[in-house]
Amino acid sequence: MAATRLTGCIPILCTPLDDEGQLDLASFDRQIEWVIAEGASGVATLALASEGYKLPDQWKWQLAQHTAETVNGRVPVVASVSASGVAPAVDDALRMEAIGVDALMVLPPSFVKPDQAALFDYYARIGRAVSIPVIIQDAPQLTGVAMSPALWARLAADTLTIQYVKAEGMPQGATISETIRQSGGKLAVFCGWGGLGMLDAMERAPNFTRLFAEVQRLWEAGDEAAAAAIFQAELPFVVWAMQSLDFSVTTAKEELRRRGVFSTAKLLAPHAELDEIARGQLARFIDARLAQKAR
Repeated sequence: MAATRLTGCIPILCTPLDDEGQLDLASFDRQIEWVIAEGASGVATLALASEGYKLPDQWKWQLAQHTAETVNGRVPVVASVSASGVAPAVDDALRMEAIGVDALMVLPPSFVKPDQAALFDYYARIGRAVSIPVIIQDAPQLTGVAMSPALWARLAADTLTIQYVKAEGMPQGATISETIRQSGGKLAVFCGWGGLGMLDAMERAPNFTRLFAEVQRLWEAGDEAAAAAIFQAELPFVVWAMQSLDFSVTTAKEELRRRGVFSTAKLLAPHAELDEIARGQLARFIDARLAQKAR
């Protein structure tokens, strides 16, 4: 089994579009370089915030391969896998591994809500099919699928490649503690959902890439007060951005456009548009961040 170890801040890469609504690989490459320079310890693509659920299949495979080739081993590459059935999920997982990604982040099937036995079978069969690490992604507010630390602990005991959980549900704290306890430390837990529960996660288990990387660095260095102060200063923006998935993606793409990383802030269709007031609020948040960088 591959020995890739995932840790630190692994941002989700947005999928940039050009003026004609086509895939913009030049902007995508600038994004990769920018997040690595900001302190990312890995990158993830094809995920929810990548609008992976709206990507044409051709783009999906193109982006996975392009990410692996562009990163070229500098940091681990995580690719998201999502399917309504075991067979297509296993096929996608095997293809991602062949492309050269370092780990898989796997959402549960959600079209028909599976019970715990079916979820165990789904993840175990994916994990047994590949030799790279698997991250179980728990996002019940988006998938409507309920999972538990007990299920994840059973999977970790059964399937060697299942090594991580990304906790998106809120509140995250107790879920993180129970996942680590029930798995006997076999599972490491990443804090998802825009990092809203990050300080809680730090206390329980040792486009905001620099923020989260710096908060983690300070916390692990023993300066919890400084970590909390940095997080609290940015918290209003994080909370605003995480009102919905489309808010989050629009926020990230617009900031990347303002920074000169993306050529446009276009989202894939369909998506919810921000109204005039929300766009004004977003502009003020980004203005403040850019002004802080200039000082």
